[in-house]
Parts: sequence; structure tokens; C-alpha cells
Amino acid sequence: MDIHKQVAALTHSELQTAGASQATAIAVSVLLRHLSSPELVKLLNSAFENHQAVMLQTPWPEQMLASFEATRRFLEGAAQGPAPVEPETPDSPDSPEAADSSEE
Repeated sequence: MDIHKQVAALTHSELQTAGASQATAIAVSVLLRHLSSPELVKLLNSAFENHQAVMLQTPWPEQMLASFEATRRFLEGAAQGPAPVEPETPDSPDSPEAADSSEE
């Protein structure tokens, strides 16, 4: 089914819930990135595992389980913080400093 048709089929209440969920996920991911620590990652992982164990005791629609997993990966990734940035080395041929020194 086309995503535009799916969105058009949502009720007003469902649209409000979806919008609020997206805004909440964005805010939480920003907070998690700001507060990132190994302890936070462990606590978040444990909380998700405990909740998932309870969820799996009863049947849930596959779409709901997939959404839970995607959200879990998103938030756990945010809690780990940004990926380390590799510093540029001035000796690399692609760096501006190397290009400047070769022109002298």
C-alpha cells in the first residue's frame, strides 16, 4: 500500500499520536546523546530486554513488534553518542594543507 494512502487513512487521533511519538523520539534521542555514558547504555538495554520479555508473553501484531525493535535500535544508538570523528592528517593527499604545501 502507498504510504500516502496509509497516512490519508489515519484518523485525526492517530495522526496526533503519530506526531507526538515522532516529536518525543527526537527529544529523547537528543537527551540520550547529551547524557551518553556506558552506564546509560546498559540501563537502557536492560529496560528494553525486560519490556520485550513481557511483550513476547502475549501475541502482538508483527508491525508493532517491528516498530518496537526499530525504536529500540534508534534509542540505543542515540545513547551510545555520536560516532568518533577521525582527525584529518595534514599529510594526506586529500587535505587542504597538503595541497597548499605542494604549491610552494
